[in-house]
Amino acid sequence: MGVAVTSLTRFLRPYPHRELFGALADSVEDGVLVLDGMGSSILAVNHAFLLLTGYTRKELERLTAEALFPPDTRFADSPGVPVPKLAVRTHAGDSLRLDVWPYPIGNPAAAILLKVRSSAERERTLRQARLEEDRLAHLIEISTQIAESPMDPKSTVFGLAKQVLSAEFVGVYRASPHSPDYLLDGALPRDFPQSLPPVSLDPLDRPSLWSIGTRPDHPLHKAARAVGLKALRSTPIGSPNAWIGLFVAGWQDAADLPKDVIGLMEVLANLYHAKILMGMHREVLADLEGQLDRVRRELSSSLQAVQEGLISVDTNLRVLRANSAACQILGYPEGQLKGQAIQDVLVGSADVMTTLLDSLGHQLTAERAQLMLHRRDGRPFPASLRVVPQEEGLATRLILVLNDLSERKAIEDQTETLAQRALLGEVAAIFAHEVRNPINNISTGLQLVASRIGQDHPQHGALDTIRGECKRLDQLLDDVLFFARPLELKFTPLSLAELVDRILARWEPRLQLAKVGTHTNYANGGTRVLADERTIEQVIVNLINNSVQAMTEGGTLSVHITADGAGSQLLKIADTGPGIRPEQLDRIFDPFFTTKKSGTGLGLAISRRIMTAHQGSIAVESFQDAGTVFTLQFPLAPGDKGE
Repeated sequence: MGVAVTSLTRFLRPYPHRELFGALADSVEDGVLVLDGMGSSILAVNHAFLLLTGYTRKELERLTAEALFPPDTRFADSPGVPVPKLAVRTHAGDSLRLDVWPYPIGNPAAAILLKVRSSAERERTLRQARLEEDRLAHLIEISTQIAESPMDPKSTVFGLAKQVLSAEFVGVYRASPHSPDYLLDGALPRDFPQSLPPVSLDPLDRPSLWSIGTRPDHPLHKAARAVGLKALRSTPIGSPNAWIGLFVAGWQDAADLPKDVIGLMEVLANLYHAKILMGMHREVLADLEGQLDRVRRELSSSLQAVQEGLISVDTNLRVLRANSAACQILGYPEGQLKGQAIQDVLVGSADVMTTLLDSLGHQLTAERAQLMLHRRDGRPFPASLRVVPQEEGLATRLILVLNDLSERKAIEDQTETLAQRALLGEVAAIFAHEVRNPINNISTGLQLVASRIGQDHPQHGALDTIRGECKRLDQLLDDVLFFARPLELKFTPLSLAELVDRILARWEPRLQLAKVGTHTNYANGGTRVLADERTIEQVIVNLINNSVQAMTEGGTLSVHITADGAGSQLLKIADTGPGIRPEQLDRIFDPFFTTKKSGTGLGLAISRRIMTAHQGSIAVESFQDAGTVFTLQFPLAPGDKGE
């Protein structure tokens, strides 16, 4: 042991070996302190340790280890075991936390070499290492958030940028579309200006650094010094020919600046630039989508308003869309035509596919003026089809315009029927006029013969029968002429109650003879309707006559007048006869249809024609073995409210 101590003492004494040790120790970045084997006396120290503690070499040579380290510190008891955060007294009397690694020299130890390092520096190094590890993850998260959400002061993007840069504050001065100044976006301290004029960015047209001890010439530098920042960096955003902003970061400790801070700030500035461009593109896209949506709605409204059926099909002849008219024509609910093959939709006797393929192949409009198609339920209907091809490359290749000709066909058939009826009416009028004179002559001749042969003659009864048939033919001719000639109506305010009372008064003897009682109920008898009294009386008389004839064994005739609440007045005539069979009910208003042996079959047809001319209606309800009710509906006279 004495030899080892002597060797170390010789090595540390002031001759060439000691100078070599001092030069070697001073070249080490960590602090070095050499104690004697007992750990009490200081034998040597390097320059790094002097910088950490603030002592000079001479001051340390006069001190013992107990003056530097806490009492009961025994480095010899734990050789090679690091002691973290050991409190060391500095020259200023402060307590400095150091990490100490003791290395014994010799065996047994003749001296103890202590390697020391600032605990704060170690923690800073570890923190920087963790930041380096997390930095890439933070950059990825920033890029993700920039792509998904707006970059505003409430966003966590600035918080992540602060972690990437280990900065105290991060913000952006961004060009404003509403102001020539650059507006602050981010959470910089209040001393920083909320906006910067464009001229203020000219000196910062490249990455720049301000640190404490440098003259603050720029407003941002002055603000940084005012809030106690030790360093402030800025990086322009955009291209050299078009700066759109300035990225700013501040540190309270210059030692926290990352080594690659310039590159990191340029990356963040580029990400923010990309966000601005994406935001502009997104706004343009949103505007275009809004315009497209409006165009779609307008187009959809226009298509729904079109009465023709419109169907668009793709290259594979499948339905892309169809308007409401097309669905209604073909008998499909809304939306069910989409995606179906057109040959399964346009089903008919004609080959529709040939027309579609011809139009698609030759790029020419094809048209089928008339063809027979079938609705979804199998019912056939006449239709017309026009096929219009579209440009290649579009989703829609053909537009089909479909027209349902059923209504037109019905109108054409009705027009033809009316024309035939008009012609028949003219013929019937001529026929009635030509036949009436011979019938009158026959009736007169029969009357003359009957008077000459007397009532006792065996043929007198036959002559009376023939004369009755002549009268029936004459009545039939009157009805035919009335039905064929145009109605000449004179509309005046008319009280239905007063008209019915007059008619019933005239019919009283006949009703008593037929054992028919009457019952009237006028809920609003004072109300007047607009009608032609002569023809309306004819209708009422015809209905009363039919009712009396139906009640062969007597009964009750009821007349009821009321309002329907829709600006009209109702007149109901009911009997207690046997009723009308259901199979006859739909035909009773047809001309020449009758259930009576002596009837002409024109009475109800004429009545319906008269009510139609009055802009009213006639309806019937019949109950087997209970009776029949006819309802006449009249429009009220102007000024009458039907109350």
